[in-house]
Amino acid sequence: MHPNDPSPGIPPRLLHRPTVGGLVVPYTTLQLPDGRWRFGAVDVDRQTKALNDRLCQTCGTGLERRIVFAMRDMDLDAMSADEPGMHPECAAYTAAACPMLAGRMSHHHTHSVETQLSALGVAFHGDVTTQARLGRPAAAWSLAWTSGYEVYLHPRTGRLAARIAAVQLLRVRPIVTATAEGRS
Repeated sequence: MHPNDPSPGIPPRLLHRPTVGGLVVPYTTLQLPDGRWRFGAVDVDRQTKALNDRLCQTCGTGLERRIVFAMRDMDLDAMSADEPGMHPECAAYTAAACPMLAGRMSHHHTHSVETQLSALGVAFHGDVTTQARLGRPAAAWSLAWTSGYEVYLHPRTGRLAARIAAVQLLRVRPIVTATAEGRS
């Protein structure tokens, strides 16, 4: 067993990433000034780099021919992903390990990153999508396999996102469905 592998379920591609509580810390996860990781919050600089340089949001290494995006129904309708893509094995791990994607959270966090950083005396610079979801019911999620994407400025968020052309969409697999109460 690898010393950075506290769980036998971590794929070899992710063994270089730090872990917290047995979970891999994704490349795009925000690290607080005191060194703690804020799961569910995005480091905007790393997210931008991952989108532009075609890096996996989970392992941080270069994407290959097949790119998998975690997308909500509204993202699929718009053929746009706010978060960078992943390698297929990183997406499979993320779908099982992430409490939101795996359906173990019925609602988003109720406390904001801005409040947490403010308490540490640090200014907050972004992640408006996380702020907008505070306390809201979780959405249905799917994994979408693609052959590529284009980086563009999303009109709703004003941030970079991935636009997927219809011919690039290879397969969609629902991983969690939402109900009127939040999750099924």
